[in-house]
Amino acid sequence: MRRRPPRRVRTFGRYAAVTANALAALVALALLAPAAASAHARLEGTDPPQGAVVKAEPSAVIFGFDEPVEGNFGAVRVYDATGERVDEGDAFHPGGEGLKLGVHLKPGLPDGSYTATYRVVSADGHIVAGGYVFSIGKAGKAPTQTVGELIGGSGNGKMTEVAYGLARGLEYTAIALAVGGVAFLFFCWLPALGAAGVKDESRRAAAAAFARRLRVVLWIGAGIGLLATAAQIVLEGAEAAGVSGFSAITKTIIEETLETRFGTVWGLAFLVWIAIAFLIPFVTRGRVPDPATAPESHPIPAAAPETAPGSPGGPMDPRTNLHAFRERGGPWARPLATPLMAIPLVYLCLCPALSGHGSSESPVALNFPVNAIHVAAMAIWLGGLAALLLVLPAATRSATTPAERGRLLAGPLGRFSALALVMVALIMATGLIQAYFYVRHLGDLLSTGYGRAVLAKFLLLLAVIGIAAYNRRAVIPRLRRVAELGGSPGLPGVLLRRALRGEVALLAVVIGVTAALASYAPPVSAQPGPFSTTTEVGPTTLEMDVDPARAGANQIHIYFFDAKTGAPYKPGKELTVTATLPDKEIGPLPLTVQSAGPGHYIVQSALLNAPGDWELGLALRVSEFDQFETKVEVPVR
Repeated sequence: MRRRPPRRVRTFGRYAAVTANALAALVALALLAPAAASAHARLEGTDPPQGAVVKAEPSAVIFGFDEPVEGNFGAVRVYDATGERVDEGDAFHPGGEGLKLGVHLKPGLPDGSYTATYRVVSADGHIVAGGYVFSIGKAGKAPTQTVGELIGGSGNGKMTEVAYGLARGLEYTAIALAVGGVAFLFFCWLPALGAAGVKDESRRAAAAAFARRLRVVLWIGAGIGLLATAAQIVLEGAEAAGVSGFSAITKTIIEETLETRFGTVWGLAFLVWIAIAFLIPFVTRGRVPDPATAPESHPIPAAAPETAPGSPGGPMDPRTNLHAFRERGGPWARPLATPLMAIPLVYLCLCPALSGHGSSESPVALNFPVNAIHVAAMAIWLGGLAALLLVLPAATRSATTPAERGRLLAGPLGRFSALALVMVALIMATGLIQAYFYVRHLGDLLSTGYGRAVLAKFLLLLAVIGIAAYNRRAVIPRLRRVAELGGSPGLPGVLLRRALRGEVALLAVVIGVTAALASYAPPVSAQPGPFSTTTEVGPTTLEMDVDPARAGANQIHIYFFDAKTGAPYKPGKELTVTATLPDKEIGPLPLTVQSAGPGHYIVQSALLNAPGDWELGLALRVSEFDQFETKVEVPVR
């Protein structure tokens, strides 16, 4: 009859499960809450200017941004009043400047109004879009569609966004399985196997079982990595081209995606996964010679039961056993395959930084290596836990006696515990550094999607660290005592499995949160300089600039343009503006508005004296009975 685990074991198992479920729910709630809008690349100017009437047809329409952008996928388009495209050729960078993106116009265009739109890839891989109306010769027939309709007509759906997040999560999981699995092999399993103090028969059986199982796990990781990488490339193309994921599986869109920085990074990663899949057999394959057929030059050392364990030359002497194990050509003696495998694994750890915020947010010299170390440390920790759960049991079951099973379990576990302690320290240190540079203000932890994801990830990691600390202080010492006494893992082994499952469950949620982080712009990216926004208000397009968007006096410029023609909106009779800070129960405060021309209003000195997310309420009266109202959220630091 199977022995029932003691109450302490059952209680801890339930605690780990409840903790994982509760924190997973917390993360879900944090991510379901609406995220504050934040900019990536920001439009700074256009040529021709918005709403302008130019005398002669320009050779090109040009958009200027505050950071370099990439312009594949028909990034800049120009439409006439009927909705037909009148641009010609591919988008280009005028003068080779990455901050500007334009497209040429078909020659001989008739006088009238035209709508120019952009949909570009910013430096961090995210998509930004917008547009405006200008006229040639004289304002003509109003365009049949607004800028928002032209851009939204070629958009992708929510399913594409969800699929993209899932692909990122699977990519991180695959990186963890590959990097963590190989790290566990060389830093935990091999040294422990050499010092395990087990008979050669059990050693050979355990080594072979570990090799077979690890090979399968690494191949599964490589397969997931290949699929996730291909999916990311396709879905990035879908977002950039404004189509659904299935519609993006075309030669043109995939080729244009691969020409972007994001596509180049992950296209090379696809080849790296193929290389890893090829190298796996060489890193894990090998044959432990049978004692009867072992070459005389590489004899298998005989067991020395008369020598005390741990003494020089004894069964548990790491110098004797590990040296002999490697010298006789064991399954891991692959001097060429090992460094070859390290190169692609290092590259995979660099990919998130190369294609995301690590290489686009200042200071890059610090953010890039910090991001790479964070990814590598997380991969070694999570991948090592996966090896403990999925690979090591196959090796311990191959031992011939319970005592040998205990030694084969305790050795790698103790070494992984020390390795994991270092990785946890690196994760927390690099995570705090990134949080400081990307978030900066405590209020952004709750008011932005990026901040909430960072906070949820931090709480999850604290819970995982708690479980890991319990293992290190309570479980591992018990397993070591059992191994020293020659006993079976028994109840400490049961306790270990349950604790490891809790760690893996929580870290799986951490992977999901990390994937969500990649979809948000860090709050710091929207902090420098004035705040700008564009939105539709009734039949108008509202543009607002708040300078400097910091606590104190601010100057606000408000523009209303006709949504169809792009011309300044003249029917406006009067504009009233109020300011409210809900979090601190300030306002609504009336602001003094001055008219500066058709559709242009100025608030010379708006006193926004406290940091936070201010709500500016606007009401544009167009007649005695009609007015258009809207609210704009302005982050003030």
